[in-house]
Amino acid sequence: MKSDYFPVPLQKIVVDSYPDFDLFIKRQDRFVLCRKEGYKFGQENLDDLIENNVVSLYVEKKDLERYEEYRKRMPDEVEEEAASEENEQVDFTKAHEIERYHEIMDDFFVVNHNLFQKSEEVDFPIYYHVGNNVNLFSEFEKKSEGPWELTDQISVSTRELLIRRQDIHNYQAFINRLMSTSKGAGDNQELRIMRKAVVLREMSKVVIQEILDDPRSGEKLKKLRDQVYQTADFVLENVDSFYSLMIIHSHDFYTYTHSLNVSTLCVGFGSALGLLKSPDLELLALGGALHDVGKSRVDTKLINKPSKLTPEEFGEMKKHVLLGLDLLKEHHHLPKEVLETVGQHHEKLTGTGYPNSLKGDQVSYFGRISALVDVYDALTTERPYKKALTPFEALNIISRIQGEFDEELMKKFIMMLGKQLAKG
Repeated sequence: MKSDYFPVPLQKIVVDSYPDFDLFIKRQDRFVLCRKEGYKFGQENLDDLIENNVVSLYVEKKDLERYEEYRKRMPDEVEEEAASEENEQVDFTKAHEIERYHEIMDDFFVVNHNLFQKSEEVDFPIYYHVGNNVNLFSEFEKKSEGPWELTDQISVSTRELLIRRQDIHNYQAFINRLMSTSKGAGDNQELRIMRKAVVLREMSKVVIQEILDDPRSGEKLKKLRDQVYQTADFVLENVDSFYSLMIIHSHDFYTYTHSLNVSTLCVGFGSALGLLKSPDLELLALGGALHDVGKSRVDTKLINKPSKLTPEEFGEMKKHVLLGLDLLKEHHHLPKEVLETVGQHHEKLTGTGYPNSLKGDQVSYFGRISALVDVYDALTTERPYKKALTPFEALNIISRIQGEFDEELMKKFIMMLGKQLAKG
């Protein structure tokens, strides 16, 4: 049965205005009256909705014309509000802002705007991330159920795009359709390569998230292995420009994007070191994709904390390495190189790393590679409490760290990335 309501992003109802239509909120399968027509929508109403994690309000379809007239009466206010929202620094000392941030990180999944082309149809709504809010694109507002036809405002968007976690399966089906076509690429070889890179990145993210959701699943692990090997093949086919094609720069730290970046960088770096594709680079790629799987067993409020961890919290976070190894040891066929990549990516040659304070030769070759790559990607990733460093700033910091990393590997890593960055 089709809904008699359509969703309206919360920020579209302007504070201190008097909507001439009823506003509803959705509670499971019911729509509950939130604000009667003609009543002032005040700041206290907005704050209350935000505190209760409400993203969208709903309007009855019979009031669509009234809603459209309401929007026409106050476009300037809406634009000003959106602009101020974009520039506003989120105050993470407020409990409701922290809760809202956790909700976004837990309930949404980042997607790439380059997959979405004008006139294409999707059967999942797409949102954009501004400040500490998630807003629905306008083409999804007037129709409560898909498929929806896309406009170009999504493909040209510079904001972080999100879908709901519950729609990942539909998104995966959408990517599979794209994988079987070359739509949008024409006969241009460069465009085809770029398109394939985006599709591989997005499918890899989805498959990594699946293993994070169910790390004991042998079927999910096999799916991840097959996907990682396919991505590794692509990196090797485009090894001179893999960094610009495959590395994802996120607005926030997401375990699935970080894991993909680490896996990709491990392959590119391993190739520069002269490692063989099979088995070395394939095992290194799989270990990189799985290196943070233990975080699936750490409280998400720690994983997604929008401020620096306390010493006690960091102690809890450090457990993710052993938790990951425990999960992966249930997969008895996994080679030791994969387990070394997972188990040693926080070890330091000085013996000051964790979880086992390994020193010098106790840290394996794959462990040394993954430690370098993991630190680099962490330094170049944006967090709510810390701006991302540029690649050159991160490499400068890494180069000045004494004794923790393998000296020869560090020099080769810096040289490899320097060449990649010079090619843009």
